[in-house]
Amino acid sequence: MTKTKTGFTLIEVLIVVALLGILASIAIPAFTNHITKARRADAQVALLEAAQKMERFFTNNNTYVGATIGDGANDLIHETSERGYYLLSFPERPDNEDNPWARGFIVRADAQNEQAGDSDCQFFTIDHLGRRSSGPSSNCW
Repeated sequence: MTKTKTGFTLIEVLIVVALLGILASIAIPAFTNHITKARRADAQVALLEAAQKMERFFTNNNTYVGATIGDGANDLIHETSERGYYLLSFPERPDNEDNPWARGFIVRADAQNEQAGDSDCQFFTIDHLGRRSSGPSSNCW
């Protein structure tokens, strides 16, 4: 009667571990990249809602002046996006004029928290004409 050996050899175990390592090195960065792109929707939704609130404000007041972004009860637009990945603000205009102004506005969403590492789309903007931009990449919307 001969005994048959069962089980795995050390070489077989090392091959399986190496294959799992290769698969993980491909899958984890792809998954992380997908999550980063999915979180960009948080900025897009927040900016579209902000633009809608600004238009409603203009309809009621015939100006954008006086609209505010913050965490207070009287602020028109909430300072952080719904999921907290972006911080909303009125950026300084290139001509050093006030933002919002009587007939226009620009709202900006800057990546923060877990999304701060998004090097392609660090910020998004929308203005009173519906023009959208992002940076440094221009195809984030």
